[in-house]
Amino acid sequence: MHQLLDCKLKQTDPTLPPSQTSGTSNLADQPITAAYHEPRTFTDTSPTLYPYLKHRNALTPYAQRTTDIAVIEAGLASNVKTYIIMPPTIYGAGTGFFNRLTIQAPIIMRSALRTGQVMQLGKDDGDVEHVHVEDLAELYVVIAKRVVEDGMQGFPSGEQGLYFAITGRYTWAEFSRGIADALYEAGGVKTKEVKRVGLEEAAEQWTGGDRLVCELNFGSNFRTQADTSRSLGWQPKKTKEDFDNHYLETAKLVMESQK
Repeated sequence: MHQLLDCKLKQTDPTLPPSQTSGTSNLADQPITAAYHEPRTFTDTSPTLYPYLKHRNALTPYAQRTTDIAVIEAGLASNVKTYIIMPPTIYGAGTGFFNRLTIQAPIIMRSALRTGQVMQLGKDDGDVEHVHVEDLAELYVVIAKRVVEDGMQGFPSGEQGLYFAITGRYTWAEFSRGIADALYEAGGVKTKEVKRVGLEEAAEQWTGGDRLVCELNFGSNFRTQADTSRSLGWQPKKTKEDFDNHYLETAKLVMESQK
């Protein structure tokens, strides 16, 4: 992978540095299996963030994290600036012509449509974060404009070029209840009751049996601060009300896509 990325980056116009979409599941703990637990808040201004990613990946290889490390190392080897955007849970409907759905909520909703009930993995008070897809898109616009205007002068790339995109927080209990209420209102399920499930069942339903991906994305904790992103001029507009209202819109889109 590293050789392929290195070859690709050498063909890249250095005035238009590549950006990569990653995710904060790279930093998430593993409370279900108790394989890793470290309560802390990460900021994208921290000089120790990249070494931390390498440390975590040495302990437990995770495909997304492995890819980010490879992109950064290939960029450094090719003398090409790289920027990696690490959003938390992305919610809301996109405005594009094709897929308008995000990931976590639609996956749980499709599972509930199959089984007749919404499932929840993890503790009720799991501490996780979100960003609306439109606010996330705006961060890309901000970075692209800065690259064109002044080459991101004064802002980090490579090992330090990791940008967070948090706009709010929620718990897994809130998430599950919001999904259950929305699917019930939309006529997708006949009960608002949420079923607690273990990691094995959740992984079978949501991630094709991949327990690590399931735990990191549907049952973990993580806290971040988007200090560098905001210092660029990123000003997200969506509020907690938008997050609370997105469930029904997403439920209707998921149900429509199943027809």
